[in-house]
Amino acid sequence: MRTAIVFQKRFLRSLPSYVGFTLIELLVVIAIIAILAAMLLPALSRARQKSQAIACINHVKQLTLASILYAGDYRDAWPLNNPGDDSINLANPPPNHEPKVWAEGREGSNLINEQTAQGMVSERISLIAPYMKEKAVFRCPSDKKSLNGPSGPVVLRPRSFGMNGYVGWNTGPYHDTPNSQRYVIFRKTSENRAGASIFLFGEIYWESLCRPMFGVNMDANTIYHYPANYHGQSSNLSFVDGHAEMHHWRDNQFNDPKPPPSSWHSHTGNAARQSSYNDLAWLKEHTTVRR
Repeated sequence: MRTAIVFQKRFLRSLPSYVGFTLIELLVVIAIIAILAAMLLPALSRARQKSQAIACINHVKQLTLASILYAGDYRDAWPLNNPGDDSINLANPPPNHEPKVWAEGREGSNLINEQTAQGMVSERISLIAPYMKEKAVFRCPSDKKSLNGPSGPVVLRPRSFGMNGYVGWNTGPYHDTPNSQRYVIFRKTSENRAGASIFLFGEIYWESLCRPMFGVNMDANTIYHYPANYHGQSSNLSFVDGHAEMHHWRDNQFNDPKPPPSSWHSHTGNAARQSSYNDLAWLKEHTTVRR
């Protein structure tokens, strides 16, 4: 019996001993993991933002391609551009309704839920609908703002872009623009007095977005529609030659004003800050030319 006890003790001493982590060691490991995560997350976030910006450029290029295809079928004319008709029921338009603008719908008036958003790309509603069936293309992927309509569930806002008010415009001025007496309105793709420098579609700040057009006040240091800030201090625009690019604004107040203006839709009264004059001048240079 004594021999067996001695053998058991020797056997146990021969087994390897295992020592667990101390609390301090565990805390050190957790701290190292947290530091590595903190280093990686900004890089992952930047990569995600870059991929969304690339997707946004693809969206605005698709809108431009749809407009060019439209022009090919309609004697070189750009799709019509105007304030739109906010009284039209986008989900159920009248039987005899004919589309009168590149993309109908005013947020808060008749672009209010998923059904009206789907109607926005109906051939009975919007001129470029036959060339653009996917409504997601009308929205920048980085635009995560919701549309709180009076009925139905909350949905992402259907549209992030506006069409240059000096391209395809077919009615009188709306809030003093466009001014056809002093500036050229480009109605055909063959009108290339300014070459490829005129923008066609641009991102609009979500609170400034309303009607189908992107308005620019050519004769005042005021901001009609604020460019969007979905990509930081930059916005995506497409141009009449079909290319698209991201433009970096010198002053972040130009596309992300803080404090915000007293009225986002005071189209003739939102004075640009002096620090934004260079950005406003660039936008005007790419909007139209003098007659």
